[in-house]
Amino acid sequence: MVTSELGWAELVLRRYARQTNQLLAGRSFAVPGAGPRAAALQLALTRIGAQLVAADDPRAAAVFAADAPEVDFAGSRDTAAERIDYAAARMPAVIAAGRRLAASGKLAGLRVGLSLVLEPKTAVLALALQGAGAQVSLLGRWAETDQAVAAELARRGLTLFATDDQSQDDALADAFLRQRLHILLDDGSRLIRMLLERPDDAADLIGAAEETTSGLWGLEGHSLPFPVIAVNDAGSKLWFDNAHGTGQSCLFTIADLVAPEAAWLQGRVVALAGFGAVGEGFARHAAALGADVRVAEIDPRAELRARFAGFVTGSLTELAAQADLIVSATGRAGTIGVDVMEAAADGAVLAVAGGVDGEVNLAGALADGWQLDEVAPKIADLVKDGRRLRLLDRGECINCTAGEGNPIEIMDLSLAVQASAVEYLLEADLAPGLIDLPLAADQRVARTALEHWEEPR
Repeated sequence: MVTSELGWAELVLRRYARQTNQLLAGRSFAVPGAGPRAAALQLALTRIGAQLVAADDPRAAAVFAADAPEVDFAGSRDTAAERIDYAAARMPAVIAAGRRLAASGKLAGLRVGLSLVLEPKTAVLALALQGAGAQVSLLGRWAETDQAVAAELARRGLTLFATDDQSQDDALADAFLRQRLHILLDDGSRLIRMLLERPDDAADLIGAAEETTSGLWGLEGHSLPFPVIAVNDAGSKLWFDNAHGTGQSCLFTIADLVAPEAAWLQGRVVALAGFGAVGEGFARHAAALGADVRVAEIDPRAELRARFAGFVTGSLTELAAQADLIVSATGRAGTIGVDVMEAAADGAVLAVAGGVDGEVNLAGALADGWQLDEVAPKIADLVKDGRRLRLLDRGECINCTAGEGNPIEIMDLSLAVQASAVEYLLEADLAPGLIDLPLAADQRVARTALEHWEEPR
C-alpha cells in the first residue's frame, strides 16, 4: 500500500476525531468504493476495531468517501456551551446516573468536589451532580483546564478553582480542600493524599473515588481513614478508557501537533515504554496507521504480551536510537530519563500518553546541559551539542493538556463509574480503605452504554 493511501486514511480519521471528539473502535462507519484509498481506510478502521457497514445503514457514524472534499462531521462546536451540550447529548450513562441520584434525594445539599481534567465531558458529570442537588466545585490544574469550559461552568452556577497560572495550583488546591467536602472525585489521588495530611479538612468526608491507575499506585502504603472507591479498576472504565480512549486520543493529538496538515505516522519508528492497557491501545492505533511500533517493558509478562501482539521488544535506550517518536505509557516518573534522551536519534519526538509529573525527566535534562527552546504552543526543542529532540507539552499528559481528552463515549463510561461511586458511597456504610465498585453497579454502566450504542449521535 503506497504512502499516500494510508496517509490519506490517517488524515481522514484524525479530522473526524478532532471535529467530533468521538471514538473509532467499536463504532460503525461506511467507506464506499473499492479503490486504493477506500481499501486503506477500511483496513485502518478494522485494525483499530471499527465495524464497516453500507452507506445507507443507519448505524453508520460517518460516511468516508474517497472522492469527497473535506466533510464537516460535527457541526458547530465553537463555544464552550456548545461543546458541553454536544457532549451531554452523547453521554447517556452519566445522564442516567445523574437522574438516579436526583430521584434518591441523597445528594441534596452535599458538598461534592471534582479534581479532574476540566473539559466538556467532566463538565457534563459536574452538571449532572448539580442537577441531583449537590453543591459542586471543581479544581482544575493549570495544564489540564479548558478555561472557556471553566468560565461556562461558573456561569451555570458551579464553584471553580481554576487558573491558567501554574504558580496558583497549590493555593487553589488548598482553598478547594478547605471547603470540607463530603465527597471527593479525584484524578491521580493528589487531593486524596493531601487530605491524609489534613484531618480537619477531611472531617466531613463521606468518601472519595480515584479514577487512574497511577492514582491507585499513589495510595499504596497509605492507611486510609475514609473509604476510597477504586474507579480505575471497574471494568467499564479500565477495559475501555485506557486502551481505546487514551490510545486513540494520545496518538492523534501527537500527530496533530507534529504535522497539523500532513500525514505523519506511516513508516515512523515508535519506541513505546509500557505495554499496559494504555500502551497496548496506543500501539494498536499506531500500527493500524502504518507505524513501526517497538516496545520496552520492565515486566516480563507485559513484554511477552507485546511479543504475542507482534511487536519487537527491547530496552528503551536501545529502541530510542532508531525512533522517530518516543512515548512513555508507564505512569511512572522518570521513564524517559536523561539516558534515553542521550541515546535518542536526532530529531526524535518525545511525548507522554496518560502520565504523571516528571514522566519525562525535564528537570534532569536541564541540569545535564540540555537547553529548552520554545518553538510553538505545546512544542519545545531540547537542544544539546547540536542535537535536537522535540518535546511535546513539556511531557504533560498529551491528550488532556494539548487535545480535548478522551472521546466522548469513553468518558461517558468512566465518568458514569465515578457517578456510580458516588451512589455507592451514599447507599452503603463503608469501612475505611480502598474499595472496589460492586459488580452490579459496574455492569449497569456498561448495560446503559450498550442500550444507546447504535443510536445516531
